[in-house]
Amino acid sequence: MSENLPSTVAPAQLDCPKCNASITYFDAKNSSFYVCPNCRTFFEYENERQPRVMGGFKKALVEQPTLLLGAVGALFGNTYCVVGFILKREVRYPAQWMEYMLLDQATGTYVQLAVFEGHWMFVEPVQGGYKVGRPTSRNAYVFTNDTNYALYNRYQQQVLYAMGEFDWNIFDDEKLNISEFIAPPYMLVQERNPRTKKSEWYKATYVEPAAVQAAFNLEPQRMPWRQGVGAIQPAPGEASWPVLMWFSWLMALIIVVTQALFLFVKPQQELLNQQFRSQPTTLDNTVTASAAGSNNVIVTSSFEVKGPAALEFDLRSSLSNQWLEIPVSLVNEKTGQSYEFTKSLEHYFGIEDGESWSEGSENDNATLAGIPSGRYHLNIYPTTEAGLDLPINLVVTQNTPLHSNAILFLLMLAIYPGIQFFRRYNHEKTRWLNSDYGPQEAE
Repeated sequence: MSENLPSTVAPAQLDCPKCNASITYFDAKNSSFYVCPNCRTFFEYENERQPRVMGGFKKALVEQPTLLLGAVGALFGNTYCVVGFILKREVRYPAQWMEYMLLDQATGTYVQLAVFEGHWMFVEPVQGGYKVGRPTSRNAYVFTNDTNYALYNRYQQQVLYAMGEFDWNIFDDEKLNISEFIAPPYMLVQERNPRTKKSEWYKATYVEPAAVQAAFNLEPQRMPWRQGVGAIQPAPGEASWPVLMWFSWLMALIIVVTQALFLFVKPQQELLNQQFRSQPTTLDNTVTASAAGSNNVIVTSSFEVKGPAALEFDLRSSLSNQWLEIPVSLVNEKTGQSYEFTKSLEHYFGIEDGESWSEGSENDNATLAGIPSGRYHLNIYPTTEAGLDLPINLVVTQNTPLHSNAILFLLMLAIYPGIQFFRRYNHEKTRWLNSDYGPQEAE
């Protein structure tokens, strides 16, 4: 592709050397190769010398180009005219793509729009080129501007069809070895001539189909359907992903720090730790009971609550194919206000068909939040199967950290970033499925 073209672009006419059809072209100074739209002859014509026929295309194009010759559009702040079109394919694989030559009407410079399976790239020449790291390796790369471009594809190409005008022999492209290095939404393309050992470099930028459609004022039905994931198609939420991650980590840190502060300001404190039986027969100075039977009322010793506070009640027993129901009432000794909960413990086990089994648990816990300051005791009403006498251990703690709340907040905070992470992961995985050099190839 030429890089120094005239600043004035005006259409001109020449005749096809084979069928004499009139051909419109735009770059009178630099265009040297043309394709007749009538007979599809490819010929060279420059400096008013006799045109030289160099071949042609026997079959008509099946799929018409999205952008027509002479179409004008604005991309990245510049106005371009479509002057050429090439249909290519890889030599090893049936993958086909289209390349449109765009002439900048202000500067006379050339760029390309390439499209493969509905994915568009804006391609510009690069001065100076780049150095390839590990060039003979499957892990070859290009490092520039703090960005690492990974090898995505290597191939040779075949020209299947062309229309319009060009400033180089398009069939010379078939002699080149192409290497593509990607860092979405960008790609570096190396075109290396194996005979001269020289390379030309181009940089491609992903362009959303909607931007191409708007630039050239195209009807939606003219746009090719986008399939799969493009080589440099940005991952979902690419623009907002860094901000989302920063915000999520910040909020997670705030939750963790807040939880730690609560533990520091209001440390956990054990208020009661007592052992008793569901059918007490003797009493000590810390536990009193009503008449024996299945409706025992056990009254614990008193304890002080510095509220408002959350109290956690840990209940344990020794059960062997038994159940134990423990209704508990927390009573404020000054106001008489009570707070109730009931826990049922059961533990069953055995052997069936030669295999052991068990179900239930010998312990459980409950939490009462927002308990006001004051002096309290517990009324406990244990009920057992057939009035069995079972041991019960009860521990009451104040300011027990509610880790479940913090975990719940963290899980809720992680939902959207998690969805975006898996979308991006699947996007990248699908992207590299189209490459012979992806991470999966190294496995």
